Amino acid sequence: MIKLIIFDYDGVLVDSFPNIYDIYKVIGSELDVKIPSTIEEFRNIYGYDFHECYNNLGMDSDKQKKAVEIFRKEIITKKPGIFQGIKDVLSWACSRYKLVLVSSNYKEEVMQKLSSYNIDKYFSDVIGHKYGHQELDKSEEFETVINEYNVRKDEVIAIGDRLSDYDSAKKAGIKNVILVEYGWGYDKNKFENNNKLIISKPEQLIDAIKVIDTSYKK
Repeated sequence: MIKLIIFDYDGVLVDSFPNIYDIYKVIGSELDVKIPSTIEEFRNIYGYDFHECYNNLGMDSDKQKKAVEIFRKEIITKKPGIFQGIKDVLSWACSRYKLVLVSSNYKEEVMQKLSSYNIDKYFSDVIGHKYGHQELDKSEEFETVINEYNVRKDEVIAIGDRLSDYDSAKKAGIKNVILVEYGWGYDKNKFENNNKLIISKPEQLIDAIKVIDTSYKK
C-alpha cells in the first residue's frame, strides 16, 4: 500500500523551463557567455543538472559562482505557470496519501510560488535549498522524509521529470519512480520505466498512482 508521495517542483507542478531560459539569457549577457538562440537548443544542451549546463556553456569556476548569484536574484522575480490539471491531481492525492515536496530550488522561492497558486495546503512538508547552506542532496532528503514519516521505501512514490530525480530516488532506495513527459525532459534510454507509464499531462498521474498502488496490494 502506498502511503507517501514525494513530488518534485520544477517540471512537475510548474512549467518553469521558459523562466530558466530567460534567466540564463541574463547570465549570458552579464557574464559574456553565449546562450543558445532558442529554448529547444537550450533544453538539448542543459544536460543532467545546472552544473553540467554551466560546463556545457563553457563557463569557468569564477563565472559559475557569479551565475549562481545571478540565478538566485532572478528566480525570485519569476512566476512560472502552473501546469493545467495539477491542482486536481494534488487534491485527489492529498485525500489518500501524505504529500511532501522536495526541490533543489531555494525553499523561499518555492514556498512563495506554492502559496500564490494556493497549492501549499496540499503538502505536509516542503523541503528546499536554504540560502547560505550547502547544496541540497535530494537522495539524503528523500531518506530523511521516509524516516520522519515512518514508512517503508516500497510504500513511497517519487514523482519527477529528470534523470537526476530518478537517480536520487533510486539512491534512496525508492522502488516506485514516475518521470513525467511534460516537464524539462530526460533521456528515455536511461530510465527504467518498469510500469510502462507514459505521463504526457498531469491528469494521467492519477491513473499512474493507481496502477502502482494496486500492483503493490496484489
